[in-house]
Amino acid sequence: MDNELMASIRFDEDELRGRVARFAELVGTDGGAPDTALDRCARVMLNVIGFRPPQRGADDERVISPIGAKSSGNAPIDIAEGLNLAYIRTRPGNGTILHNHDTNETFIPISGTWRFRCNDEDDLYVDLGPFDVISLPAGLQRRFTNLASDSGKDEESLMIVIVAGDRPKSVIYPEVLQAAREVGSYTPAAFA
Repeated sequence: MDNELMASIRFDEDELRGRVARFAELVGTDGGAPDTALDRCARVMLNVIGFRPPQRGADDERVISPIGAKSSGNAPIDIAEGLNLAYIRTRPGNGTILHNHDTNETFIPISGTWRFRCNDEDDLYVDLGPFDVISLPAGLQRRFTNLASDSGKDEESLMIVIVAGDRPKSVIYPEVLQAAREVGSYTPAAFA
């Protein structure tokens, strides 16, 4: 390695421990995203790295953190280095409504079967299982639903979400949120 390309840094013990998150100690919340109040959109967000609240105009309520206002900013590894990581935990039949992001979003199911839908028309999907990966670009409308747990019972499944950027934004368009409110849920259509 050419030492002129990148200088080496050193950590002390406190700095190293500040970069550790133990799964058993993570604090989960419902995220505080607008759709978590809707039928079949319940989920727990466990922030691990980053997800500092996005910058937005005072009058733009559509712009939120990809993991919601309650989970944003409570990461045990509180850094802004272009990488954000969280776990999502939910029971079968639950997920999100259609939304997009200003950066890449990558998902890795750890357990269960998950459906990922995309496009403004919500017309394309793929189902993924444990350790499969899907990476969705900025601007693409997307949503996910937990289809089934590994046991086939009504048990929570777990998934990793990785989002690029220092203060990533998620946008739920008013017409999508209104449509979700009118039918009581937007997610069950994923079973169609």
